[in-house]
Amino acid sequence: MKVGIYGAPYSGKTTVFRLLAGNQTENLGVAKIHDERIDFLSKMFNPKKTTYATIELVDLPGLSPELSRKDKNQILMKIQNVDAILWVIRAFEDESVPSYFSDPAKEGQYLRDELLVRDLEIAESNVEKLKNAKRKLSPNEELQLKALEKSLSVLNEGKFVKLADLNEEEKKILNSFSFFTLLESVIVVNLDEKSFRSHDYRGKEGIQRIANENNFSVIEVCGKLEMEINELEEDEKYEFLKDLGLTESGIERLSKVLYSSLGLISFFTAGEDEVKAWTIKRGTTFKEAAGKIHTDLERGFIRAEVVKFEDLKRLGSMKEIKANGLMRLEGKDSIVEDGDIVNVRFSV
Repeated sequence: MKVGIYGAPYSGKTTVFRLLAGNQTENLGVAKIHDERIDFLSKMFNPKKTTYATIELVDLPGLSPELSRKDKNQILMKIQNVDAILWVIRAFEDESVPSYFSDPAKEGQYLRDELLVRDLEIAESNVEKLKNAKRKLSPNEELQLKALEKSLSVLNEGKFVKLADLNEEEKKILNSFSFFTLLESVIVVNLDEKSFRSHDYRGKEGIQRIANENNFSVIEVCGKLEMEINELEEDEKYEFLKDLGLTESGIERLSKVLYSSLGLISFFTAGEDEVKAWTIKRGTTFKEAAGKIHTDLERGFIRAEVVKFEDLKRLGSMKEIKANGLMRLEGKDSIVEDGDIVNVRFSV
C-alpha cells in the first residue's frame, strides 16, 4: 500500500514524512506501523529478527495557490500512483515560516477544492464523451456512464466520489479513471506546542466539518515536539509523553490511523527465528494469507493453526494455550481476524 503526503508549502508536510518514514530516499520512504502486540511477541519468543508491518510513503510536491493550472495538474497527477492521501494542514504559529493561508480551515478547503476540481473535469469530460458517442454504447460503456453520472452528482454537491451510492462493480469501473476523491484520506493537523497542549486551534471547526462531510479521520500532531521526541531514549520518551498526557507519540498514533483507514489488518507469525506482522486487507481468507508468507503455502494449503493474540497475552505461553484448548484449526475459506497468530500446515 502506498500513501501520498499532500499539502501546501510550509505546512510541515515533509517534516511529517520524515518522522513517519525515518530513513528515506528523496521523496520515497517506508513507515513502520507501531504495534504493541509485536513488541509483546518479540519479548516472549526472543527471535533473531522482529519485523513490523509497513506502509510505503510518497512526499508529493507542495501545492501552492500561485501555481498555474498546468503546474498544479502535474503535481496532482502523482496522486494517481497512490492508494490513499495523507493531508497535512498547517495550524502552527511561526512568523519565521511563510504561510499562504490566514486560517487552517481555508487551507483545508483549498486542498479539498483542488481535488474536487480535477475530478469534476474527469467526470464531465467522460460523461460528455459517452453521451455524444455516434454509436450504440456497449454494455460496459453503459455501466461506465451510470457510474460516472453518480460520481458527477456528488462532485457537484462538493462531496467526494467515495460517498456516491456505488456498488462493487461500479467502484471497479471507476478505478480506471483514477478519481482522487475515491481514495481514502486522513487529515493531519500540524500544531504548535501551545495549541497541541490545549487541543484547540483557529479553524478547528472548519477542518472537522470537511472531515465529517467526507468521512475522513483527523489526527492532531505537533511536528516540532515530534522531532524532539524522536531524538529521545525510550525512558526519556516515556516521561516526555507522560508530561503531555499521552502514552504514545503522534507519529505512532498516525501510523495506526493510516493503517486502519486503508482497511488493513495484521496477522502474525511467531517463532525463534522471526516474529513478523503480515499486512492483509480485511476479509482475507487463511489460504490467501498463507500466500503472503510464501506462494508454496497457498498452493499446498491444508489448514491453519490459529491462536488469538489476546488469549496468548492473557495465558502467557503456547503451552497454556494448548492446555486450555484455545488453538483452533481453520480451513482455506475461513477469514483471518486482526491479531491472529498463524501457523500454516501445507504439502507440496
